[in-house]
Amino acid sequence: MSLFCCAWAQAESDPVVLTISGKIARFTDAKRGIYQFRDSDLAGMRQIPIRTATSWTPVVTFSGPLVRDILARVEARGKTVRILAINYYRYDIPVTELVRRNVVLARRIDNKPFDVSHYGPLWLMYPLPFMAEDDKGPPLDAKLVWQVDAMEVM
Repeated sequence: MSLFCCAWAQAESDPVVLTISGKIARFTDAKRGIYQFRDSDLAGMRQIPIRTATSWTPVVTFSGPLVRDILARVEARGKTVRILAINYYRYDIPVTELVRRNVVLARRIDNKPFDVSHYGPLWLMYPLPFMAEDDKGPPLDAKLVWQVDAMEVM
């Protein structure tokens, strides 16, 4: 009983924040065909900071792992990633773009974890300061998905 209690307490303090499905070759749950990342899993990956303002925030520092590193961890085999948010928003982005642009799946804002009621648990963030002005604006804003909790590799 105490082992179950301790495992439950650990799971609650280190929740699953991202589930990846689709064309992947590595799984944490092969029966369901998914790979689940806890916050500690993402924290254990190289964290990339991006200091920028968005249409929704002042200048802040977003930080988290590169999406390409997450895709490598699950051995993604598809050409497109569907980014899925808690609020049912979704956006499909080519894997080549995510890799070429060094897109980050931010898990922190100004070194604090995102709260679900405030953009969390994860926010897809492009390196805006290093992008040409012509590449920014409403079409890019649509890709800055917040409340990300899943990805489907297609």
